Amino acid sequence: MTKQTKLTEKSTRIPETRETHWDECISTYLRDVQAQNSESARSHRFAMLLQDLFGVEPGFVEAYTTGIEKYLKVKGKDRILKGKADNLFGNVVIEFEASLAKTRDEAEAQLRRYVAILWSHEPADARTPYLCLATDGVRFIAYSPTLAKTTGEISPADVQLEVIEDADWTKLEPREIYFWLDRYFLRKEILHPTSETIVRDFGVNSHAFQSTTRALLTLWQEVKSRSAFAVVFDGWDKYLRVVYGTQVAGDDLFIRHTYLATLAKLMAWKRITESTTLPDDAQIVELLEGRAFKAQGIENFIEEDFFSWLAREGAVRIGVGAARWLFSLLQNYNLRELSEDVLKSLYQELVDPATRHDLGEFYTPDWLAHRIVCKLLDENPCGAVLDPTCGSGTFIYLTIREKRARLHDSQQTLTHILDSVYGADIHPLAVIVAKTNYILALGDLLRKRKGAVTIPIYLADTLKLPEREVTPTLWMQLPSYRVELDGRELNLPEVLLENLGEYDKAIELAKEYAQQNKGKRIVPELFRNYLEAQHFPHTDNDALVHALFTITDALKYFIDADRDTIWAFVLKNIYKPLFFKRKFDFIIGNPPWIAYHFIEQPAYQEFLKKQITQNYRLLTGRGELITHLELATLFLVRAADLYLKSGGAIAFVLPKSLFSADQHDGLRKRAFKFSEDTQYHLSWREVWDCENVTPLFNVPSCVLIADKREFETPTGTAITAPLRGQILRGKLEKKNAALAEAENALAIEDVEFTLHTRGKRSFWGTGACTATQAASYYKAKFAQGATIVPRSFWFVEVKPSPLGFNPDLPPLETATRAREEAKDAYKTVFFKGTVESRFLYATLLSTDLLPFGHLDYRLVVLPIEPEGDHYELIDANEARKRGYLNLARWLAKVEEEWKKRRSTKAERIDVLGWLDYRKKLTEQNPQAKYRVLYNASGTNVVAAVVENEKVEFDCSGQRIVACGFLVDYVTYGLETANRQEALYLATFLNSPLVNKMLKPMQARGLWGPRHIVKKVLELPIPKFDAANPTHKRLAELGEACSTKVAQWLTRGGTGNITSIGKLRGMVRAMLKEELAEIDALVNEILG
Repeated sequence: MTKQTKLTEKSTRIPETRETHWDECISTYLRDVQAQNSESARSHRFAMLLQDLFGVEPGFVEAYTTGIEKYLKVKGKDRILKGKADNLFGNVVIEFEASLAKTRDEAEAQLRRYVAILWSHEPADARTPYLCLATDGVRFIAYSPTLAKTTGEISPADVQLEVIEDADWTKLEPREIYFWLDRYFLRKEILHPTSETIVRDFGVNSHAFQSTTRALLTLWQEVKSRSAFAVVFDGWDKYLRVVYGTQVAGDDLFIRHTYLATLAKLMAWKRITESTTLPDDAQIVELLEGRAFKAQGIENFIEEDFFSWLAREGAVRIGVGAARWLFSLLQNYNLRELSEDVLKSLYQELVDPATRHDLGEFYTPDWLAHRIVCKLLDENPCGAVLDPTCGSGTFIYLTIREKRARLHDSQQTLTHILDSVYGADIHPLAVIVAKTNYILALGDLLRKRKGAVTIPIYLADTLKLPEREVTPTLWMQLPSYRVELDGRELNLPEVLLENLGEYDKAIELAKEYAQQNKGKRIVPELFRNYLEAQHFPHTDNDALVHALFTITDALKYFIDADRDTIWAFVLKNIYKPLFFKRKFDFIIGNPPWIAYHFIEQPAYQEFLKKQITQNYRLLTGRGELITHLELATLFLVRAADLYLKSGGAIAFVLPKSLFSADQHDGLRKRAFKFSEDTQYHLSWREVWDCENVTPLFNVPSCVLIADKREFETPTGTAITAPLRGQILRGKLEKKNAALAEAENALAIEDVEFTLHTRGKRSFWGTGACTATQAASYYKAKFAQGATIVPRSFWFVEVKPSPLGFNPDLPPLETATRAREEAKDAYKTVFFKGTVESRFLYATLLSTDLLPFGHLDYRLVVLPIEPEGDHYELIDANEARKRGYLNLARWLAKVEEEWKKRRSTKAERIDVLGWLDYRKKLTEQNPQAKYRVLYNASGTNVVAAVVENEKVEFDCSGQRIVACGFLVDYVTYGLETANRQEALYLATFLNSPLVNKMLKPMQARGLWGPRHIVKKVLELPIPKFDAANPTHKRLAELGEACSTKVAQWLTRGGTGNITSIGKLRGMVRAMLKEELAEIDALVNEILG
């Protein structure tokens, strides 16, 4: 790597003499205060400390420490610290105790009483955001108070205290204590902005966040039904549906986003203006709406975004107040000292829905992004850079800082950066945060601007571009692109897209004309006159003017309906990716890791499917793998195809599933093709394995660097030459470390990765390529089990009564474990009733399997009856016809809940169709004597033999007999009539050597290696041969191990242990000698 550059501007330094003074004062204080035994003595000593450190007036200190009781008792209407408190974020209310360990409850009760009295004398919509402290002079607990109700008389019981910080001063350095005091009492110190300090002051656990979002949420509840506000929410929701693939929008999340967007605007404003005073109300309104930035020469920082609703009539008073509160906290930060993306950590905390699955947003730490940026800029410091999924803007921020360091600050450098560093994202909040980071990265360089500038960060989907009309239509005589705005279809002439400035000007003119004619009729002739008066260059083109008039008419329609606020903004941004085509030397970023199956919008899912399977051919012959394919893979090839110049390079942070997951086989083998730049392809240059770096992401990751080149190898030819790579290992002190810190802490090993193949599967690994071997004979024999989901529909337990029950019609209810483990949509499902016992079956989940054994069976209701070598599925109507009325009632309830709760992608399938998906239920054989089961995913393969024998469930002394055993989809099963064959297979699969050979083929998740599926069967496990002594001995060992495990379970060997991982470890330890012999035999067979 190149020598590291220092990416900071002028810094603030603290004289050593001050720090020495802090050390002396605070060390003496801690010795003194711990020797005091009374509340009054400790509070007095604390007052002396504040005087020594800050030089405040004694009376001021006394008001904090002892005055509140007097004020509240004598003058309840007066606010504590009147006058001085105006310089703080709200007012601090302190309660001293002799020992918090003993009297914390009393301290909290007093604080509730104080706040109740104070708030009782304030208007409900203008209550001071008090911050409460309970302390004994050594331990300080900070609380953010809230009200349990919004109307009526306030009592102490109505005040809730939420802990935001618990500080034990004996565990802090004097410097840390000094800044802690300054933060809560005076805020006079100029602070260095870091991710940690910004999260501390503005994150979800901060008083600022809690008090501000409470006020904004109350405000939103009052205004959200109005048309002008509803349109903002609807537009925001639309974009988030694309981001997350599903419905996530809610009032709480919208307020979180509004909060961070407002904070970002304030940070950008402070950095641009270097203002040290609070703006007045009018300035704050202009700031929230973006006009203040335009006045500073920043044209597009805010373009009527989704979060400027705070400046609208009906919200402006509280919106301005919230902005003022936040700005008062920002005043003490020296933003010139920024050297990292400090907003990223806030973005990570606040951007996502609370119930978020790991849907793909993994935020890149500065050190890794910086390493990638340096790698590329070392080749060409003047290269044009695009991050097509920029998120909070980390890569953009570091690219700008690196370019400034390499090219040096000048007006030419500013122009170069603005022309060459671009970003886009489909997340509305990400765009505002990234624009803020762009401004923060430019820093003092912005002073060199000679005119207005545009920040090239856009709200756009770089994956799905607007569709081009192939031929002109009767109503659109120019080649054009089609777009839909809130149900209205529009066409934009292609000629407009030839010039970015002209395009933006055209949309702005359309918006202004529509606004000026709100409620009035508009006609094309007068619109043409308006364009001519504004010196628009294409007024002689009738078709173009007509197209612009159509756009203007659509915008006016929204304006007249008070739904106008975002559509011009959307139009300006949605087409920006068309201007990006083949303009960039480098594409960098961390695209979404969300898998295809999480996308629930049918139209967008269909678009992705076409891109993956037809346009880019990313899957090699196995269409079902599309459900697992991460969008990041499509972003990699599509971004290179559309936006990268010939000879350019792309560097993406990607999940390490790229190394081994089946869905990436086509990518590893370079079997894909480009859709537009068809004469080019991607040539893998380098890959970094980051799995062994902590802390990093929730799942293992890597970095892939590739070059866009003309074809050298025929399409579909696998690249077997070694791929240059690095393996990074080590533990960092913090996730968002600087690059220099990371490279000092990490061990970096240069390696070569090669493409290995086993059966039809491939993976990247170190060492020489393995020769292609035939897959196991049993690969086609094993099958995945039935989708017995949602679990809360089918998994049951018997609810016996003291009087007993009819075993032919047992009382059932949804199993407790099924409810606890259910997905959110099914958490509240609870069925209760009776079902004919002939529809009760047994199953096992993967978490029930042990090596050579299993835990208790699970009871399930299944609407099937055996019919020869398969089952017949029975719906509610058929159940009624056959007289199974109880099953019919159960199925009717199941279908009703399914229709209410199923996901969008399951709308076209009924609940029984889902249960018997691909006939995986009904094609199981009721007559199979033995089944070999192994887990579909997990760290290691765990296999057991399940015999077709009577399965009984003990229900308080009575017994229920299951009608058979069914394999569930979380396991794979093989049916056989040969017990020796079953034991042979289970033994082979439980071999530690087999697990070791499987590891390189497994994708890795949060808890290590995960997908097993049929990968283990790519190993050449031969067909059982009873005459082969090695095969026979494996079967004998399988019998012995199975017997040993069964006896261990019968003796209660599991004890109180519930962790399946621990239980499996105990079994392997118990079978240590047998497993050693098994490994030797397996090694002999596999060579």
